[in-house]
Amino acid sequence: MNTLTLGPVGNVFFFVPDLDAAVAWYEALLGLPAERAMPQLAVWQLAATRLTLHAEDEYDARGAPATGTVPYFDVADVDAATALCVARGAVAHRGPKTVFSGERLVQILDPFGNLLGLRQPGAGSGA
Repeated sequence: MNTLTLGPVGNVFFFVPDLDAAVAWYEALLGLPAERAMPQLAVWQLAATRLTLHAEDEYDARGAPATGTVPYFDVADVDAATALCVARGAVAHRGPKTVFSGERLVQILDPFGNLLGLRQPGAGSGA
């Protein structure tokens, strides 16, 4: 693999300091309850893109090396894409790992301080 082919944005993560308050705010804003709520996150499927609110943690809290919104672009192979990014000077910031939905996710910290999310859809992930 010499280049990375990105598909559409499949998931957007917002890292929040108060998950309960953020869930209440987004439920009121969207007029929809979260489709899935867990202790560390809540999820809405909005058309073709998933919105995920995630409680801040040591990887993504304000003041951590990288913070903010993380768009997850679909890729065919998260592990190969991670290797390519690392070979070009990026760091695997969080993951790669398989999550509850069967998807494989990784956050890549690019050489400029930005987080790039890569998502390999899995069985039962909804795309």
